[in-house]
Amino acid sequence: MSDPIKKKIWFKDKAVQVNRVVEEYNAGEDIFYDQEMIPDDVWCSRCYARLLERHNLLTAEELKELEQGLDEILELYEQGQFILKLEDEDCHTKIEDYLIERLGDTGKKIHTGRSRNDQVLVMMRWFLKRKVTVLRKKATDLALKCVEFAKKYEMIAMPGYTHMQKAMPTTVGTWMGSFAESLMDDIKVLNIIADELVDQNPLGSGAGYGSPFDFDRDWLSKEIGFARTQNNVIYCHNSRGKIEGMVLESCCQIMLTLNRLACDMLFFTTQEFQFFRIDDSVATGSSIMPQKKNLDAAELIRGRTATVISCRSEMTMNVLNKISGYHRDGQEIKRPLFLGLKYTEMSLETMGVLIDNIEPNEAVLTKSMLDCPGLFAAHKAFEKVKEGITFRDAYREVGSGIGEIKVTKEDIDRWLRMSTHQGGTGNLQLDKIEKQIRELF
Repeated sequence: MSDPIKKKIWFKDKAVQVNRVVEEYNAGEDIFYDQEMIPDDVWCSRCYARLLERHNLLTAEELKELEQGLDEILELYEQGQFILKLEDEDCHTKIEDYLIERLGDTGKKIHTGRSRNDQVLVMMRWFLKRKVTVLRKKATDLALKCVEFAKKYEMIAMPGYTHMQKAMPTTVGTWMGSFAESLMDDIKVLNIIADELVDQNPLGSGAGYGSPFDFDRDWLSKEIGFARTQNNVIYCHNSRGKIEGMVLESCCQIMLTLNRLACDMLFFTTQEFQFFRIDDSVATGSSIMPQKKNLDAAELIRGRTATVISCRSEMTMNVLNKISGYHRDGQEIKRPLFLGLKYTEMSLETMGVLIDNIEPNEAVLTKSMLDCPGLFAAHKAFEKVKEGITFRDAYREVGSGIGEIKVTKEDIDRWLRMSTHQGGTGNLQLDKIEKQIRELF
């Protein structure tokens, strides 16, 4: 005996057995992502029910029953007992089915004037609002960790490179401080996208063309917790994938910063350089080579940057060449969105752990600089400029005798402290940068 047909909310006068292959293909992995967003849909549905009561489409008693039903769903969810199945199609249907089964006609009223199209929009928008807050916090924490590291090792000298060759002296503080400021810019991008684009409510747009009700959408936006209402009902749906893509764009910028720091760590911790020591707790070994001490986490950050960028590109391709309105394949943006957010959050956490577990090898850094007198040629030329020689003449004079340059550790420290211009090695303004970072969250 075959299983009874699971009635879909979109069935009309009869139930049709949906072809299993088509049903599985339609659902894809969508239900796995919806499972995580059930609390978001419940919250937005609760607020929508309050809107219906406000406009006399629900009685106060019916609203109370619906909110109790939604509370039950949350309780079941937290107990791991509200699990989406293939035949449920999505979390919106499962929630409505539960309310109808529990409350009868009252449950049938919650979808009045609403479409699953704008349900998924507002659910994802609210989910993004939550996730962006998490990313903001983790990115801010990492930026502050970079500042802390820069302060701790502020004046330890290290070579600075251009064209992959030693170029001029710098400091560990300047090097790590650069990543603090890069993350600060990344957080600014994330904040703008979050505050101006994500934080607007699309609910009430129906299937993309509104509904014949005089709903107070601004009231609904405040009730849910959005800063503003997304106005045009068609654009509410056309923005699906666009706004999520902008969030992933901010993730790309964060990952590009982490990628560069990871590449530096891998480069400077090689046996050829040994500029930094790695604690054993963040390294891995080899199954065949006993001597190996690998910084795998930095390599994975490097690789997963490409993955996040690919997620952003996949989302762009999804919204390409579509006419205005809702499209079912919009559900395909969930996979790259979730993966991009996951890798960015994990990478921020992991980089913080790496920073906690590396330290500069001052003796090696100093020797590397003293063994390369050309590293100080520009400073020697600048000294002659201060004596009254034109820069170009000083450049040629010093350049013709690179091998004759003699430098001591004391000279290095003196020269580095002389760069007192804003952002120079002797004036990193780390306290100011720390204050600016804290103001971003």
